[in-house]
Parts: sequence; C-alpha cells; structure tokens
Amino acid sequence: MAAVIEFRLTGGASNNDPDVSLGGVMSSHTLSETPMNNLFDNVLPEEADNGDTEYRAIDLYNSGDAAATAIEMYMSSETTSTDTHLEFGTNNTPHDGSDQGDTIADESTAPSGITFDHHLTGNRLSLTDIPAGQAIRVWISRVVAVGAANTNNDSGTIAVDYA
Repeated sequence: MAAVIEFRLTGGASNNDPDVSLGGVMSSHTLSETPMNNLFDNVLPEEADNGDTEYRAIDLYNSGDAAATAIEMYMSSETTSTDTHLEFGTNNTPHDGSDQGDTIADESTAPSGITFDHHLTGNRLSLTDIPAGQAIRVWISRVVAVGAANTNNDSGTIAVDYA
C-alpha cells in the first residue's frame, strides 16, 4: 500500500477535543472525525475587537506502508473571513507519536522555536519525508485581525500533497 497521510489531533492518545490539541502525545483521533470548522473555537467579541492569535498542534501521520515524499502543506482555499487567516509552522522532524516535549500551556501561548508563515497554493510549506508509521508535528495559528467583523461559519481548507 502507498503512503497515506492522516491529520491527527495531539494532546493525548485518546484526545478527541481540538481545543486541547496543544502538543504532546499524538492522538488516535483524526481531524476527519471532527468538523474542520471546529479546529478552533468561536471568536469571542472581545477577541474580534482586540485581535487574537491562537495555536493548535496536529500530526501528519503516515498510516501507509511506504514513505510519504515530496510533502507540501498549504491552504487550498483561504478562510472565508478577510479578517482571519491560518499560518503553519513545524520543526520538520519525523517522530513516532510520543510526547515531543512541546505542549503549550494554553491556546494563546506560542510554541517555542516555531516560525509561522501564511502558506497558500503558491507558497507551500515543504515537509521532510515521513516514513511509514511516523508523523511530523505541524503547528497551526489562527490570526484574527484587530476590529474583525462578525463572520458566521468562517472556514478554509487545509491541503497536503505528497507522493
């Protein structure tokens, strides 16, 4: 079987709550089990007024039996609100799903040593090969602009291409 990439939550082996997907052990639960518009919580009025950046950690897990190569992650469709966007960052190191020592205290705390960028179709995040049974940790930040307008059901599409 070829490589198969799954988007896995973090925060413990049985975690199925995106709000606590803040690093640590890879979960057995995938994002496909959780609606993607729930990766981040709703933006509160004070967060929209003042601006807000929140963080989540996911693992790109290769459940196939061949290495995933030529991996690129990006937003294939931008968020529907012009006042928000997602950024990605990674240490780009394959791991076995164990605790990576990178758990953040809360969703407002940036992970240490991670640089974020806004990756669209023309500016993809290149990732190292992921061996079968291994994962790469990707941090996602949701940036809400100061004075953001109310947007019902803000959403976007995260894509990963690989060979």
